[in-house]
Amino acid sequence: MGQYIIDTTHTAEVTFVVRDDYQNRGIGAELLSYLTYLAMKQGLLGFYAEVLMENGPVFHLFETMGFDIEKRGSDGVYELKVMFRSVAPTGRI
Repeated sequence: MGQYIIDTTHTAEVTFVVRDDYQNRGIGAELLSYLTYLAMKQGLLGFYAEVLMENGPVFHLFETMGFDIEKRGSDGVYELKVMFRSVAPTGRI
């Protein structure tokens, strides 16, 4: 499941989840890629997200999707600002 909620700064908070027994099969990459495609079609410039520091696979996914990323960390959580490039990520990692 994935979704984003648009704010007033041409960005949106993105969230997605993949059931435990379906993780590490590329589903998260496909979800994030499709959400990015939809967001770019709407004229959004990027996403922001909160990711637990212990959730390395999700952070790695954002890194490998080709976004421009800024991160700040505190209290075990990364706050990510993920800006799109001119072409939507492929979803392939």
